[in-house]
Amino acid sequence: MAQKEKIIVLGATGYVGENFVPKLLEEGFSVKAAGRSEDKLKDKSFSNHPNVELVQVDVRDPDSLRSALNGCDIAYYLVHSMDVENKDFERADRMAANNMVRAARQCGLKRIIYLGGLGDDSAQLSRHLRSRREVEEILKSGSVPVTVLRAAMIIGSGSVSFEILRHLVERLPVMVTPRWVKTPNQPIAIDNVINYLYGCTEAQQTIGTTYDIGGTEVLSYLDLMRIYAEVAGFRKRFVIPVPVLTPRLSSLWIHLVTPIPSYIAMPLTEGLKNPVVCKNNKITTIIPQELFDCRQAIQKALNPL
Repeated sequence: MAQKEKIIVLGATGYVGENFVPKLLEEGFSVKAAGRSEDKLKDKSFSNHPNVELVQVDVRDPDSLRSALNGCDIAYYLVHSMDVENKDFERADRMAANNMVRAARQCGLKRIIYLGGLGDDSAQLSRHLRSRREVEEILKSGSVPVTVLRAAMIIGSGSVSFEILRHLVERLPVMVTPRWVKTPNQPIAIDNVINYLYGCTEAQQTIGTTYDIGGTEVLSYLDLMRIYAEVAGFRKRFVIPVPVLTPRLSSLWIHLVTPIPSYIAMPLTEGLKNPVVCKNNKITTIIPQELFDCRQAIQKALNPL
C-alpha cells in the first residue's frame, strides 16, 4: 500500500480547521495541525491523537511558515486575519498569502487547497469577500498548484455566520433589519464542506482548479431566520427590513445582540449585501455526496450528535 501524503492544516484552530483535522486522522493521514496559539491547539479534541503533530506557526512570519511546511505534501490553507489584532485584515491576509507562495515553493509542497468565499467578481464585493478573492489570486500566482473551493455561509454549531443567525433569532422576536436580509445566498452544511475538502485529497482532477460549493437551496437571510425559528421551536419571528441601516450600524447592532465582536461582525455584514450563489457546480460530480438542505443543516447544527 502506498504511503499516504503528509498534510498540514493551516488554521487548525479555526471553525473549519478544527472540524477537518479529525476527518483526516480518521482516514489514516498523518497531520500537522498548525495555528498561532499553542494553547488553543492543545485544547482541541484531536490534540492527543497519535498521528497529529501540533505546530505553532504565524503565517505572517516567513521563517515560522517554512519550518511548518517542511516535510509536507499538501497544505490546506484555512487562514483568515479577522481578529482583534488585525484592524487591517486585508493587509495581514495579503502578507500571509505572499509568504505562503514563497514558502510552498521553497519547501517543495505538491499542492495547496484553499477555502475562499463565493461572490461575483466585481467592484461591488465587500472588503471581506474582496480580500478572500485577493488571497486566492495570490496563492494561484505561485508555482505550486492550488485548488480553490468557494463557499458562502457555513451552517454548523460554532460557525460565526451561523452563531449570528442563532442569536438574532433566539433573542429578538421582532427585528428591524437592513435590506441585506433579502439578498440571495446558498448556504452549505459543515459536514458537506468537510467532505469536499477531504475529497480533494483523492480527486486528482481538482488540482489547479476552482469550484463553487453550496447546499441544495438558494435562500435569503430572511428565509434562513424563519427556517431556524421553526426548527428550533420558536414562535414566528417578525422581520421588518429598512433601508437606513448601514453596514456599520448593522455590525454594532449584531455586536449588541450577539456575542460576536464588532470587528468580526463588520466585514461579515458588509458581505451580506453581495449575492453568493454557486455558478460552477462541477464538483458535485467529481466529489459526489448527499447535500443537506438548510432545514437538515440547521437540525444537525442544533443536534450535532
